[in-house]
Amino acid sequence: MKYALQLLVFLVFVSVGQSQLKPIGWWRDHISMQQIISIDTIQKSIVAASVNGYFSYDVSKNEFQVYSKSNGLTDVNIQVFSKQPLGNKIIIGYENGNLDIITGSNFRNYPDIKLSKILPDKKIHDITWKDQLAFISTNFGIVVLDAYKYEIVGTYFPAKEGAPVEVFQTAVIGNSIYANTAFGIKVAAFSLSKLSDFRNWNAFEIPGKQLLVQSICQWGESLVIQSRDSIFIFDAGTWKLLYASKHPIHRVKAKGSTLFIFETSNGLGSVTYFSAPSAAPQQVASNLFTAVNDCIRDGAGFWMGDQNNGLIKMIFNAPQQVFPNGPSGLSFGQGDFREGRLVAVGGDQRNLTNDKKGNECFVLIDDKWKNYRPATYDYLTKLADFGSAVIEPQTEKIYVGTKGTGLLSIDKDDKFSTVAITANGLQSDRDQAGLCNVASLALDAAANLWMTNPNTSQPLVVKKKDGSWKNFFIPFSVEKNMLHKILVDGQGRKWMTSFNASGLICFDDRNTIDATNDDQWRLFQQGTGRGNLPSSNVLSVAEDQSGNLWVGTDKGIGIIQCGTDLFNNCDATLPVVQLDNFAGLLLSNETINDIKIDAADRKWIASNNGVWLLSADGQKVVHRFTAENSKLLSNQVYSIIIQSNTGEVFFMTSSGISSFRSTATAVVESMKKPIVFPNPVPSGYNGTIGIKDLPLNAWVKITELDGRLVYQTRSLGGQAIWNGRNYKGERVHSGVYLIIVSNQDNSDHVVGKIFFIQ
Repeated sequence: MKYALQLLVFLVFVSVGQSQLKPIGWWRDHISMQQIISIDTIQKSIVAASVNGYFSYDVSKNEFQVYSKSNGLTDVNIQVFSKQPLGNKIIIGYENGNLDIITGSNFRNYPDIKLSKILPDKKIHDITWKDQLAFISTNFGIVVLDAYKYEIVGTYFPAKEGAPVEVFQTAVIGNSIYANTAFGIKVAAFSLSKLSDFRNWNAFEIPGKQLLVQSICQWGESLVIQSRDSIFIFDAGTWKLLYASKHPIHRVKAKGSTLFIFETSNGLGSVTYFSAPSAAPQQVASNLFTAVNDCIRDGAGFWMGDQNNGLIKMIFNAPQQVFPNGPSGLSFGQGDFREGRLVAVGGDQRNLTNDKKGNECFVLIDDKWKNYRPATYDYLTKLADFGSAVIEPQTEKIYVGTKGTGLLSIDKDDKFSTVAITANGLQSDRDQAGLCNVASLALDAAANLWMTNPNTSQPLVVKKKDGSWKNFFIPFSVEKNMLHKILVDGQGRKWMTSFNASGLICFDDRNTIDATNDDQWRLFQQGTGRGNLPSSNVLSVAEDQSGNLWVGTDKGIGIIQCGTDLFNNCDATLPVVQLDNFAGLLLSNETINDIKIDAADRKWIASNNGVWLLSADGQKVVHRFTAENSKLLSNQVYSIIIQSNTGEVFFMTSSGISSFRSTATAVVESMKKPIVFPNPVPSGYNGTIGIKDLPLNAWVKITELDGRLVYQTRSLGGQAIWNGRNYKGERVHSGVYLIIVSNQDNSDHVVGKIFFIQ
């Protein structure tokens, strides 16, 4: 019997374990590891830190492990990543003063500096080590932390009268400690008990020179100073000029016995290094270097951390990029999910400013990111920032709206084409001749591609399925015709926002695009009788499963429930929501950047203060996610994309893409065997169990093998959830349980199984 039970466990693992879905409630981050600020080595691995996380790379196994807020770190905006030179401690210092101390696989948060009342700005500039003590340079002074006892040894202010002073770096050399401050370099005898007295700190200068010091560092027993494009060294009581560069120097670091000097010129980076103070300088350069921030030697080669091109291995002057899979940048614009593909864009959709830093898009296919960026595809170098994207299901083509270079299309074979000014279609910007702005895109049910073309005489444009174009005048006074986002609803009506708080426009061509005599228009604005929106500054719009329009503004949400009265004098309603013991107008103090509807008709809300999930009727708050109470990377959330087949919800934030495995998935049209996860349910698991691939409003019963009912529920969209307990709240025992799924009229059913391990 025992053997049979073990065999059953084995069979279950074989059938489902290898393709196990991530559990409900699971967070993960999708962040770029191509902006490296620091690198080091731990045992046989290279570790490289970016702004919002770091990764380790096992060179021998060619394997990556990424760490970020969703799996160990407590914050974002890393300023300093510092490894103990003679140990394996790592300290991460964040912009807000927060610290994470890492020992092997153990992560420990140390928030004391962040929570202190010293000054509002507690930015960490640098961390240097002496044995187990970490000297932390901050915006207010020097904090000395014992990284093994997890306690602050002292806080020092090397300034007149002991006032707070910005300290950029420190160096402990012999019996002296040096501090590069906002008032120049200060030096004191190294005695922790005496450093708290500001009178023990003295000015330290190069005789006969008045230098503007950018940075200092320790190199062996010498002090190195960077002043503009010159490097000076103080060794054995003597000053000398070590190196004068012809190019701007942006950073100097000492690693082991080597001093690295990082230079830039005309968009390219290079590294000059000294093996000893008496040695001649050597240089490493590559077209892959844009701005190298850190470097380590590896035998005859080097590892470089570049600001834009990630971790680069240099062996015999042959560069090789090494970084884990992920989007290559931040996403600020309007993306899409269809046919198993998710696309996000790098441009900021909130305005038409183009700096050519966001002309890239990121596509998630089979849980792997593919990046379309100028560094990889030359065609994109000539294009302006990408503000929106949509996927055409029939051709699998991706359409991208750009801020100045028209409409880009990317086909499934990575062939690119652009369309700018066309007859009867896209027009040139009226204030900047030759620029063609496409602010937003939407497909209708007939595969016609609709877009907004702001600051033109006819700012609503459609590229019809047959390839012909048509544009439309707007019969309302909208300043400069600055149309912004566009949505096509289930009735084929087009809803448009604007950049300049002109309200929400609805247009119905009554399924006759070319015939304009039957067109209908309506403008919704703030005020009774004018649409009754909470504000005319409309930022987002979404249609729910009942055909109602949820309108997000800078003062909360309005709902348009007009039905056939839409083009009459119907006004929006301002819903009241219950939160804790209080009720009020729905998010009336919030800026609603985006609204998305999930498979259970619930409303996901993106704001400047995090994320809300509202019940289908909008009366209850199901979830409230912030950077403080969850793994959300930032409270500044620009847009949302829902991966309907898995229920994973992607949040485009100012610090990267966060995603959360939610409880609702897309429904299936016909009954089929459900997917259960996790399955088997491991011992000690207290999370939520998902049962997906269900029809709409399906009944789900969990029973013992003899048919005795354990639990019953209904699906959320195409997924049901269960906490693994019976009706008495007791965790079920080890064994096999049946999952019986019936459609909503009980005319059909299927059976699955789930296995519990105690």
